[in-house]
Amino acid sequence: MILEVKIKNIFSFDKETTFKFDNVTIINGPNNSGKTSFLKILDIVSRMVRNDDNFDNIPLNSYAYNKELCNFEITFTFDNNKYTYGFSCNRKEIVKEYLYCDELKVFVRDNSNKYSFNKKDKRLIKLSNNVSSDRLFISYFEDSNYIYLSDAYNFLSINLGVVLSVTSLFDLAFRIYERDSNHELKKYILDFFKKSSINIIDYKVSTLLINGNKAYKTKFKHSSFNKTYIIDYGDESLSIRVIFALLPFILMAIDSNRTLLIDDLDRYLDSNIISLLIEYFKNEEGQLVFCSHNDYDYGFSEIKLKNT
Repeated sequence: MILEVKIKNIFSFDKETTFKFDNVTIINGPNNSGKTSFLKILDIVSRMVRNDDNFDNIPLNSYAYNKELCNFEITFTFDNNKYTYGFSCNRKEIVKEYLYCDELKVFVRDNSNKYSFNKKDKRLIKLSNNVSSDRLFISYFEDSNYIYLSDAYNFLSINLGVVLSVTSLFDLAFRIYERDSNHELKKYILDFFKKSSINIIDYKVSTLLINGNKAYKTKFKHSSFNKTYIIDYGDESLSIRVIFALLPFILMAIDSNRTLLIDDLDRYLDSNIISLLIEYFKNEEGQLVFCSHNDYDYGFSEIKLKNT
């Protein structure tokens, strides 16, 4: 769970800005206030940790009006430990980097690319001597036996899910539904529909081949005024398609105690459905952070941004 994020000189955040989070947090503000930029920063950091892009330039580009370093710091909990991880960079290289577990220093990488560790370890020292200047040190610790370093890697690369566009989840969601052979997911989905007064009582996701490529066909069974009828996925409202795509990832965040950050959630879903989603996180594990244009009072932690 994210507790706090500090950023400076990244995108539109030229001055140091601190975000504090609870298990449910709404980032509220008008257009051009930095909501999407903040989520993009977390998404880029996650990709930098996974090292899944070959960046010509580190994508946390310095603020347009100066050449100062970008600064990023995140405090989070993972497996009952509290971590603080951060780094400074320019467009070409990582200048500083550090990780603390509570008050314990795990490692510090200084501006001369020298490392200090809590305990001397020949393997860590050898690895640090070969770290590329444009790569984060913790990005080397996937499936590592170094618990603190692998915890930081796992949280930032796996447990942190950033959804910049809900519609981008459609294809991924269909793959999850396809694997739901025991209908455990279906029970959860239909229960949510019932609680939110959506009159869908069943659905079926099937696959077919079109020109040799797998495609999905989905039909929803509705019940209204003691009658049932079938509607094709493509004929459903956008809000139904969005919540259908989003719910598997909501369940994943709750079951696996992950953090899910979603941009423009209220662009597609009404306040009643959003309130129900919040109630799920209120009563379970996991963390939900979403951006909103509307100033609804959901009764949870809220970060208010102004025009930049």
